[in-house]
Amino acid sequence: MSVRLYGRDVGNGSLAVVTRGFREVLEGAGLLEGFVALDRSGGSEEQDASPGALARDGVFTGNLNLVRTMLIGARHERHWVTVTPNSTHIPRDQLAAVLSLPNPRILSASAWGTRVIVDTLREMGFAIVDASADTRVRLQAPRSQGDVVTVYVHTVRHGVSGFAPVTEEIERTRADYEKGEFRVVHFSTTEGQRKGTLELVRAWQLMRELRWLPEKAELLLVLDEHAARALRARMSDTGLSLPDGARLLPRGSLNPAQMSCLLCHMHLVAAPSRGEGFGMIPLSASACGVQTVATLTTGHGAGHCVPPGVFGIPQDDELLPIDDGPGAVAAAVDPQCIARAIQSAHHSWRQISQLAQDAAANVADAWSWQRQLASLVELLR
Repeated sequence: MSVRLYGRDVGNGSLAVVTRGFREVLEGAGLLEGFVALDRSGGSEEQDASPGALARDGVFTGNLNLVRTMLIGARHERHWVTVTPNSTHIPRDQLAAVLSLPNPRILSASAWGTRVIVDTLREMGFAIVDASADTRVRLQAPRSQGDVVTVYVHTVRHGVSGFAPVTEEIERTRADYEKGEFRVVHFSTTEGQRKGTLELVRAWQLMRELRWLPEKAELLLVLDEHAARALRARMSDTGLSLPDGARLLPRGSLNPAQMSCLLCHMHLVAAPSRGEGFGMIPLSASACGVQTVATLTTGHGAGHCVPPGVFGIPQDDELLPIDDGPGAVAAAVDPQCIARAIQSAHHSWRQISQLAQDAAANVADAWSWQRQLASLVELLR
């Protein structure tokens, strides 16, 4: 019973964070025999020298474009691959690469993601053989040679590690609130529409026009270069400019302790996403005792976006096109609904702030990687 893990090792992006969570749990369970860093130089020679090539299980938490790396110089009996759709679209070539692995097992971070994966597999000719309350689905389809390929889809939610309230920073943030300050932060690393960044800017403009927030309120848009460029282009196309109090900031690579300080300096996190594979930011914020306004669909519906830390942004049930891939759809998000959610969070912030801080330790415990990956560890033993 041994495991070789394949994943991203550098930085603090979502893939690296997920990989570290898996690595921590697998090491703690005494299962990890080797680790292949997909983002480090060395190529196949370095991989061949890495232990675990003959481990019974290979677990993949990286970019799906690299999933066949698991076949280079390795022989695993089972191949476990994380697949995290952000909308109803999953690239067929990526899914086909996963299915080409011997004994493929797909890991989804939410029940919603599992449904998207299963629906896509059914469109590809697979049929459900059995299912267990959305936690495991077994499907089969005939190959062209006449034999049958079997794939399992398991719901294994993501977790959080290293995030906690920074008391001194929270106290300063509370004092700033009493002085009329109110800082809202939004994070994005995507060029696409799924994070709802443009809708958030429009919501902020509306709140400025209606004077729903104090004059000192700030919207901090923390975006990487690609996301910032895409937002500027969309704003230019629609004749929109950054409203008063809104600023674009570059994205840095912060570890959990540094990110905890940043989050605790904020009064509110805004996550008006149309599509999320899971949503690490709202969970990290709740583990720090920081409030979030978020949509509750797609991966945000995995169970971690709940009061007192999270205010829901209402969405219609209708699914509309989204630029996540051919034919992709997702629920829209209305700037007015975002604006009202932020206004409500501001109005009750003083009362909810202490409740959110008091709940932070329970969030961190209930959503620890150890707890969330416990079912996977049992399957790997």
